[in-house]
Amino acid sequence: MLHPSSRTVLILPGLTAVSSAALTQCPPDQVDPQYQVNLSHTSADSLPSSAGSLEPLYNFAQTFLQSVQPYGLPLDVASRLLHNEAASSEVLSYEAGYVVCLILAILYVVIIPVGGAVLAWQYFLSRNVTEASEPPSSLPWYQKNVTVITCLSVTVILLLSGVILTFTTNNRMHQNMEPNLSHIRANLGDIQEALSSVPRKVQFIVDQFSYFYQEMTTELTGTGALIGNAILSSLHHNLAMTFRRQDITVQDATGAQRHLQEVMELRRNMQDTYGFLQTELEQMQSRLNNLNISLNTANLDTDANYNLIPSVNAEVQGLGFVPELQAKVQQAKTSIKSIPEVCEDQITPKIKAWLVKLNQTQDGFKNYSKRLPSLSSLSDTISDMRASLDEFKADLQYYDYVRWSVSAIFCILLLIVSLLMLAGLVIGASVVISPTLYPFHLQDQLRLTAVYLLYISIGMMLVFSWLFVIMVFINLLIGGNAHALVCRSISTGEIFQYMDKQDYLFISLDAQDPDVSSTQSPTASTTKGTTALFPNVTNGTSYQVTDHQWKPNISSSKIMEGCATGISLFYTMKIDKIFNMDQFLNASIFLTGFSNSMMSLNINLNDILLKLLNTQATVQRFKYSSYLDQIKYNDFRVLLATPLVKTDLDTFAGELEIAAQSANDTIREKLISEAANARQLATKVRLQDSYRRNMSSSINALENISKNYKTNADNTLLSMSETENALQLEVPHIVQDVSGCMMEKGENLLTQYLDVVRYVIIDQALSCLWLPPSLDNLYTATCRNLIGPWNGFWLSLGWCCAFLIPGVVFSIFAARLWKPALATNKEPFHMPKDIINKSTQDKYLTMDYMTGKRKGEDTMKNNCLVYWTLDDVMKDSNKDFKGKEEKGVTNT
Repeated sequence: MLHPSSRTVLILPGLTAVSSAALTQCPPDQVDPQYQVNLSHTSADSLPSSAGSLEPLYNFAQTFLQSVQPYGLPLDVASRLLHNEAASSEVLSYEAGYVVCLILAILYVVIIPVGGAVLAWQYFLSRNVTEASEPPSSLPWYQKNVTVITCLSVTVILLLSGVILTFTTNNRMHQNMEPNLSHIRANLGDIQEALSSVPRKVQFIVDQFSYFYQEMTTELTGTGALIGNAILSSLHHNLAMTFRRQDITVQDATGAQRHLQEVMELRRNMQDTYGFLQTELEQMQSRLNNLNISLNTANLDTDANYNLIPSVNAEVQGLGFVPELQAKVQQAKTSIKSIPEVCEDQITPKIKAWLVKLNQTQDGFKNYSKRLPSLSSLSDTISDMRASLDEFKADLQYYDYVRWSVSAIFCILLLIVSLLMLAGLVIGASVVISPTLYPFHLQDQLRLTAVYLLYISIGMMLVFSWLFVIMVFINLLIGGNAHALVCRSISTGEIFQYMDKQDYLFISLDAQDPDVSSTQSPTASTTKGTTALFPNVTNGTSYQVTDHQWKPNISSSKIMEGCATGISLFYTMKIDKIFNMDQFLNASIFLTGFSNSMMSLNINLNDILLKLLNTQATVQRFKYSSYLDQIKYNDFRVLLATPLVKTDLDTFAGELEIAAQSANDTIREKLISEAANARQLATKVRLQDSYRRNMSSSINALENISKNYKTNADNTLLSMSETENALQLEVPHIVQDVSGCMMEKGENLLTQYLDVVRYVIIDQALSCLWLPPSLDNLYTATCRNLIGPWNGFWLSLGWCCAFLIPGVVFSIFAARLWKPALATNKEPFHMPKDIINKSTQDKYLTMDYMTGKRKGEDTMKNNCLVYWTLDDVMKDSNKDFKGKEEKGVTNT
């Protein structure tokens, strides 16, 4: 196992190299809302590059490094180097370009100081040698000055540009260090969180099994009632007809019983009234005959003999079971309507038993999910990298502060050198180009100042150049190797080949041979005495690579390519070869026994059938024991058609009252009494007539019932038989159909849940959609914001070091050209009387000469120009010479 810091060096560029996006599959259609979860890792915000206008400088540095180190570090050498087993020759062959740069740096460090010492020796030696002062010749020296000024100006401009770039890149790297280290840590944390959260996401969606179980329980709970309602719906026509015919039969029975009871009661009342009337009429007839009145009393007698009305007591007694018939019919109806409850009571225990078995599979399902290979080795590596970054962050910041401080000092020195060189250049060039601007003695002072400034800049360049070169080489060596090992290896893909050789990266993916695990019996016994439907379930997650384990041949480059094309890590990391997802999400494991249980469902309706049989027996009893068709309804009709009394008693009472008017007092009172008695008997006759009419109505009703009651009973028995047969024949088919539908629905619920589990694990938990932004941010923070300014810094500093050499050369040439000649004659200098311009033949008279002539009142020459020196102008600075004209002289 490698040291965590070694892993950090290797894994950071490897992770930074990855730039991929997981193309998620379409989620399952019509997903239950409680399954609609989004476990995809949120992508990090993009980190902007700080290169800006310095991008060309960084690109030029990369091009230079490509030429210095054209070949990447061999993988085998890198591996041996990390294990401290690499030979020095191998490292030197890889660092050959830097060795050449080191040689050049050493030559630079040696030659520049030596050359400076030689120049210093020549300078001090030349001061002791007397040189003849010769008047300078302006024409050839002017051309040399222009050349030197031009070259020195270009050198100074390039130096100042290099100094500005050096300042900028130095500050840019210092400013980028703290925030980009934080960005690196944050993105490493984001990657670690995404990798370490895979088991939690898997566990979360596996825990959603409880929702599926609840949904399945809800759907199956009403299976019995559904079957019962389906039975009632299927037999609706038969049941409706049966119920209607049962009602008709019951109506016949109850109607017959009621009318028979009415007939029996009316017969008794009619016979009692008939006896009373017959007796009273006979007595009245006897009394009236004794009075010897002229009224005819022969018709004062009963006509119909109600004592002849047949008795129906036997028929009434024969229908004593009618309440029982009503109760049994009602029981039959209630039992048929209670079929859903009966089915529910019988189906519920079976459903609950299967749900218990389904719930028992949940533990096996969860345990089997723990066999899903995790990315813990990668997560641990990232964690080690973050720990290393936290451990060395303070050292890195301290190193950056020291580097920035030293570099700032070097930049200031370079700026001072460049400014001194610029100042000397400006002063010397102004004196050379415009000598008329300064007096002659001031020209020498300015020349001498420019020379001294150039000498100081030369001296500083010679003194500090070796420090600059050392700083350049150190930063070149570190920054260049960092770019080659990190950034360029990422661009070329060499880092992926190296990562493939590091076994510890994917050690958590190692597992037993999947072929072996997939062939295990799915009914291995467990310690709980139940049946384990998931084979080889282990609660531990110990990953130890042994010779007996199957090691997946994972290619980092293919992982990157797969992520770039949208393939899940489940396939790119070959987890599908390690973990049998099809077996894990095999619906038959969860539905073991469910199909058999649902297809073997049956409903026992024997109690209902028994009640139907009992009802049929009662209906048959009514059919054969009521004897309604044996009653002689015509005899009743004949008896009831005969009037009860032969005469109208009310009329007869009137006749008695009329007869009483012509009779004596004794007979009159008796007749009036008999008339009143006749009227009372007429009331009884009317009551008897109402009895007769009611009996006639009941007899007619009974006669109507007797005509159809057997047919109705037969129809009822037939319908009940059909219903009984339908229950026996149709119910099994209905149960099978409904159970088949429920089984299909349960399978659909399970399939939906398992599809969601597959989708979440493969396309959300193991999605790499989050990876490209994080790795792009790592690459930007590491290569573009830290290594880029670092390489830009040494390149800018090297730029300055490179142009220090022409700066020294051209400064020496300029100093030699601009150094004023030393005067060997101690005589005072006399201004000439006139100065002749040979090209134009113009003659200039000096101001001193003209002043002397004026004092001596010498004649003045015509057409002569006065030559004004700087001293003349300074002496007469308070005088206005503008437009002044001497007599015969033009002032210019």
